[in-house]
Amino acid sequence: MTSDSRLPATTGRAIALAAGISALALALAEPLVAGGVLVGIGLSATVGLSAGSYHRVAVASALLPIVVLGGVAVIGPAGAPIAALSALVGVVLGLAAGGVLAGEPTPIALLRAGAAALCSAVVAGGAALVAVWIDTLGGVGPALAAVPLLTGDGPSGLFLALVAAVVAIAAALFLVPPAAFTVPSRRDTYDRTRNALTRAAGVATVLAIVVLAVLTVLSVFVPPLEWLVDVIAGSVVVRGSIAAVTVVAAVVAVSATAIRATWLQTDGRRNGAVAIIVGAVSGVGLAFAGVWSLGSVETNVVAVAFGALAIVLGAGWLAAWLYQGAVLRGDAPTPSTVLAGSLAAGGAIAGGTVDTVLLDLETVRVGVATFVPIAAALFAYDVGRYGRTLASEIGHEASRRPQLVRLGWSGAMAGAGVLVAALGLAGAAVLAPALSVPATAGVIGALVAVGGGTWLLVR
Repeated sequence: MTSDSRLPATTGRAIALAAGISALALALAEPLVAGGVLVGIGLSATVGLSAGSYHRVAVASALLPIVVLGGVAVIGPAGAPIAALSALVGVVLGLAAGGVLAGEPTPIALLRAGAAALCSAVVAGGAALVAVWIDTLGGVGPALAAVPLLTGDGPSGLFLALVAAVVAIAAALFLVPPAAFTVPSRRDTYDRTRNALTRAAGVATVLAIVVLAVLTVLSVFVPPLEWLVDVIAGSVVVRGSIAAVTVVAAVVAVSATAIRATWLQTDGRRNGAVAIIVGAVSGVGLAFAGVWSLGSVETNVVAVAFGALAIVLGAGWLAAWLYQGAVLRGDAPTPSTVLAGSLAAGGAIAGGTVDTVLLDLETVRVGVATFVPIAAALFAYDVGRYGRTLASEIGHEASRRPQLVRLGWSGAMAGAGVLVAALGLAGAAVLAPALSVPATAGVIGALVAVGGGTWLLVR
């Protein structure tokens, strides 16, 4: 986070406090908002960590899919659109509150967070396919037993397994950047060693295939050799070892390809690609293992959850990319503005759930969830604009006294607005049986206009 984009400390804490109170008010109407706020705070923390050292980048990349999976678990089962929208508002609210306290995300933090989201999306998509495959085969046990036999049964399947293994090994050896193991002055030695290892793997594979082919041909004339060929071709140890080597080499080759691509797209000497990839794979792997260890979760549910995780992470990458471009252009909305918008949206959503207006506890609950966030949105926008002016003219270490005066004034005006809105709601409850809906709306609008006009005149 950049220090020059931060609001003065007192102003930032006041906005965060107003956001917290409003989140509690919104939770009165929809409890899922609280879960969404926690997810948003977690996302804000991962973005903040992405601006640090590579160790922190790895931790942030590992936490990102876990936090997003928590968001999917919160919003996914919501069912009703209003509940899902309220939870999404909570996510944006928590994310913006973190930005208010720490400052606008830097372009490098957004770049790394977006890359982690994209990498995690790919891995999560793969995890979803694995879950579908496990569900198709009827469980983990049958799936594990089927892995060594993916290339087929018998000697022909073993031939294909050996060829796939040597191709994966060669790809891993040639795709891994030489800088990962040596320095430029010893590049020739590294090349000779790599080529020798590749030739050795190829020769060993050819010898194994030739020996197996000879035994297969001789088994036609010597029946006992047929039993030996079947034992070798169907051995779980042999086929499992070959499958494990193939999978590891393929993962290394794919990761090396991604690392090479990121290095070609950067002008700097340092790159967080390795930390991002390691963290993303570890995070999705831990999330997959954690969900699977619950036992009570059905396989098809796991597949749907990680498919949704991949989609959300892909959307997160797009959002981070677009926001990074806005930050570089200097036209990105400030965290306080985003926070104000999310509060206003949350209040509007809560207000939209009202069917009838009566003087009862339900009306009070919905009224609090509607008016408090909207008043807090006005407060956050007004105070945030004042804080940005103060930070640009004096700095984020400005004196507390003028901030407290402005906070008290804006808070009092916001409280007065809540009072006027509450009176309007009470008037609507009283007048609703006697007046038509348009007339009642006119009365409420008049009261709100009087309150807003008074605020503007006093200012």
